[in-house]
Amino acid sequence: MQLTTKNKTINLVFTTRKIVNISNVLKGRNFEDLYFKAMNENDLDALSKIIYTFAEDEAGMKSFKSSEEVYDFMDDYKQENEKTYQDIFSEMAGAINEEGFFKTKMNKKDLAQKISNPLSGVNMEEIIKTSAEKAITKMTEQEISKGYKA
Repeated sequence: MQLTTKNKTINLVFTTRKIVNISNVLKGRNFEDLYFKAMNENDLDALSKIIYTFAEDEAGMKSFKSSEEVYDFMDDYKQENEKTYQDIFSEMAGAINEEGFFKTKMNKKDLAQKISNPLSGVNMEEIIKTSAEKAITKMTEQEISKGYKA
């Protein structure tokens, strides 16, 4: 995937090493969940880190020296191409999907549905685990208080 402004053209090159790197930088285990969570939250810091990691120039070298350069590039890209951050996230999601870096390769309809679903980035396992822990704690407290009353 290529992103072009009048001052700079970058290639977003998707590799397993880079996917794992992004997952570690964004402090998560599942790239797909991290990506769609960042997208739904319009997390510009995460977007800049993703672009920074994937971006290469024509020679295959890193396109940016710092995240500050990425922010400037994003501003130029948005303005020159009349895009929103959501557009950038969506275009990248399509390219990442085409390369097969999500859990399953989605067709256009499924990808569009995933992009528009506000819960697609929510880690349901974590929510269930936290809720179960709270319920068990509450039940334990109730049982303990019953024991002291008897």
